[in-house]
Amino acid sequence: MPYVERITRAGKTIEIERYFTSRYKKQGIKRGDKVKPTTEQQEKINTRQAERKLRILINANYGYGDYHLILDYIRKKGEPDRTREQMRKDIDIFLRECRKEYKKAGLELKYIHVMEIGKKGARHHHLVINQIDTKILQKCWYKAYEGHNRVKVFPLDDSGQYAELAAYLIKYTGTHRKTEDGALQGKRWNCSKNLVRPEPEYSIISDREYFKAEARPIKGYYVDKNSISKGVHSPEYYGYGYFRYTLVKLERGG
Repeated sequence: MPYVERITRAGKTIEIERYFTSRYKKQGIKRGDKVKPTTEQQEKINTRQAERKLRILINANYGYGDYHLILDYIRKKGEPDRTREQMRKDIDIFLRECRKEYKKAGLELKYIHVMEIGKKGARHHHLVINQIDTKILQKCWYKAYEGHNRVKVFPLDDSGQYAELAAYLIKYTGTHRKTEDGALQGKRWNCSKNLVRPEPEYSIISDREYFKAEARPIKGYYVDKNSISKGVHSPEYYGYGYFRYTLVKLERGG
């Protein structure tokens, strides 16, 4: 039975995915009995797909020294928490000021933005953003949030594989979509229009070739063991099997 191989190159990573599909089903080949996903299964599928999209977006556009930025609010006893509408207005002002400052510095702002309300009600903005002097980011938040400049900056490492960060951000978007108030944003995340969006390459592998469920490194890359995933009779793949993993570029001398 032929199968599909999807390869997506994003920054220092190459994501490889092999899966069967009913589109190339041969007579006599059976899929799993349970194809239609339950509500819980569908939520997990949606989360995995969202993580994949965000992971590829981050890997393709950011690298060593860029930032995972958290913009905090100060909670004062007796004062109401920031509403979603106020938070959206705050981030609009912040991004507007950032665009001005990045332009002054001869840079172009690139961002991915996720809003979060913690379990205890704390409000935050999470951003993945290209590197600039952190004092400038404090200045921009100061203008957006009534004179406060508390920001947390976490520089990205040099691995080029930011799967954990993507999963961390998606975790909060999924939580909010289940709450009574619903999503904080129309989409799970917002981002600037100038980001690179890698297009996957698809190949149809002949049924004469064995379905390779083995993660193999290629020259100059290693296999991220945490990325290896496989299954059979998966609702995510029309009831057929799949196998996926990620290759990460080695540093010179590594």
